[in-house]
Amino acid sequence: MTKISLIGAGNLGASIAYEIATRNLADELVLVDIAKELCCGQAMDIQQALPFKNKTKVYDGDYPNIANSDIIVITAGKPRTPDMTDRLQLAKINIKIMNSVLEQIKHHSPNSIIITISNPLDIINHHIHKFGFDRHKVIGSSSQLDSARFRTVLGHPDKKVEAYVIGEHGNDQVPVFSKVKINGELKQFTDEEKQSLKEQLKYSSLCVIEKKGCTVFAPTSNTVDLVEAIVKDQNKLVVCSTNLENDYYCSDVSLGVPVILNKNGIKEVVEWDLSAEELEQFRAAAKKLQDFYQELTESVEVAPIHE
Repeated sequence: MTKISLIGAGNLGASIAYEIATRNLADELVLVDIAKELCCGQAMDIQQALPFKNKTKVYDGDYPNIANSDIIVITAGKPRTPDMTDRLQLAKINIKIMNSVLEQIKHHSPNSIIITISNPLDIINHHIHKFGFDRHKVIGSSSQLDSARFRTVLGHPDKKVEAYVIGEHGNDQVPVFSKVKINGELKQFTDEEKQSLKEQLKYSSLCVIEKKGCTVFAPTSNTVDLVEAIVKDQNKLVVCSTNLENDYYCSDVSLGVPVILNKNGIKEVVEWDLSAEELEQFRAAAKKLQDFYQELTESVEVAPIHE
């Protein structure tokens, strides 16, 4: 029996819950939100979509109902808005929200695998680990989504594109140009092409936000891909935000890297041979996030770290 809990039942949380349910990835699906009526309505709506599909049980509840969850997906927090050009602006607001959520998880379901999609994602993901959760069970839904956007920019679906993004889920993301394959062939890029594609990639999510107010379907699909890899024990290569310990020459920071994902969470970090430029960009992003988290802990009331 697989139990999955969603903390945050707004547009994105409900969309993720719906796709988990329709993919038949959980026997039991719990939605939790401070907006009780909305949460109840979302759960009822999803449950009513399933009678002709599967027997997933969907219901709304409070934190005690998340007990013994195999996976907890966190979407709670203030969403990014069009005026926010950098996800780091959200940190001081969302870190406080996350503290209260983590205390509840620690109390009711401390051994769950946690997937977070709250922004600024890498900062939040690192904070969850620092709060006392096993780094192999703390996964940020980030670079898989960025990689999907990169593939779109490069010409999918008209072309068969293999391409990945690592690093920060934000302005300092690192498109791995050295590994891009188009129609099965390794692609070479000029500096001008790289710069143009980076700008298109950075704007791809903001464009959606400007036009409809938020991104929903792309983060939903890519997050549920992570859930599926865990539930089905796929030992699948994915790219997600991971707390690093001497990986890619970095520690004490969470960044997007390729990993093998299975029923236990992150089985291992896969170390790719990056170009010198890519590695330099990756390490610069790591340093920026380390400095920012240090500044954040000094300027915001952060809950005591649980060792």
